[in-house]
Order: sequence, then C-alpha cells, then structure tokens
Amino acid sequence: MPNVRSVTDVDAYIGEKIRGYRNQLKLSQDELGQQLGVSFQQVQKYEKGVNRLSGSRLQQVAQIFDCEIVDLLPERRAGRKSKGLSNVDRIVATRDGMKLVDSFVTIKDENLRAAIVDLARRFEGL
Repeated sequence: MPNVRSVTDVDAYIGEKIRGYRNQLKLSQDELGQQLGVSFQQVQKYEKGVNRLSGSRLQQVAQIFDCEIVDLLPERRAGRKSKGLSNVDRIVATRDGMKLVDSFVTIKDENLRAAIVDLARRFEGL
C-alpha cells in the first residue's frame, strides 16, 4: 500500500504562518525560495502544508523572518487542542488582507474607521 500523507492541521498552520510572514515582508514566493535555496514551487508546497519542513529548515525560515521558531508553530494549551490560526494571522496570510490592513491603519478619522468596520460586519458570512 502506498504511503500517502495527507495535510495535517499543524502542517497547514505552519504554512499559513509562513505565508503571513512572507506577505508582511512583501516577499514573493520566488524571493523566499531564493533565500531558502529552494524553488518557488517548494515554497508553495510549504505554504499549503503539502511538504513538511525539517527542524533546520524551520530555523532557517525563522531567521529570515526574524522570529522565533515557536512563532511558526501552533500554541498548545495544557490538555487542549490548538484552535488554529487567529483571525489576525488569517488576514495577514493573504495579499488582500495585508492591503486592507495597510490601508486601514492610515485612516486617521475615527468615524470613518468605525463606518468601515460596520460595513465589514454587514458582509460577514457572505
């Protein structure tokens, strides 16, 4: 029987964190791949959780992103499963999310920010 591995929640979580950090630094998959010494396709596989990262590769990624390895891993609470990515992590893991955050934080008018938040809430779940 072939050894087919499915994407685990942890692999997907690490991949999303990598995508989020990469987007925050405005790096392309190709640019990150060059720094890691791998192809952009390999970076895609890491970000999708299809390929797992070794401990040394995790350390290399953390150095590039100037973070700790544990920042890339899901938090484990005593006796409880991790609930996955926070909403903040999920939004910065996307290009559109980063554009939204970058634009939103430049709005100085409190009423306008509140109106944008209200508008976003009206679209929840659509």
